[in-house]
Amino acid sequence: MAKNDPYVAEYREETLKLPLFITLVAAGLVAVPLAVWMFRINEEGFRSTDVTKYRALVETVSGDADAVSAMLHRDEQTLVEMKTAAPVVTLIVPEVVIVEKKENTPLNANLEGIYWSPSNPLVGIDGETYQVGDLVQGYKIIEIGKTSVRFKGPDGKTIVKDFYGDLFKK
Repeated sequence: MAKNDPYVAEYREETLKLPLFITLVAAGLVAVPLAVWMFRINEEGFRSTDVTKYRALVETVSGDADAVSAMLHRDEQTLVEMKTAAPVVTLIVPEVVIVEKKENTPLNANLEGIYWSPSNPLVGIDGETYQVGDLVQGYKIIEIGKTSVRFKGPDGKTIVKDFYGDLFKK
């Protein structure tokens, strides 16, 4: 081989530094965003199994029930204390539903309001607040619905008082 031959190149070994560096940079450009994305997905999954937000919701609803009870009893001191704590009271406006035909009964209870929730419904009757299981004029409250209250008399007869009273008779 001649040194001056233009078709013959000089042999020399290339180092692996540059190809290795390029491979690492390309892998980093793909792997880092993928790892961050997977971490965020896992973090979101952990957040969805976190029940602390539900505990806060339960505390808020129970606070709402206390506020309604205080309103029905006209307990001004409790209401002032609750206002300073800034609770949020959400009252559910019931839809109009005819539950059963109302009969004339000796139960003379005036329904003033129903605070309905699936876990702890309350009813205001003649200035007092009652829940399921309480006695009113000798009648036991067996169910509080969105628009009506079901009582069981001492004789075992079931009586339903509708919140809207005689509205449908007219």
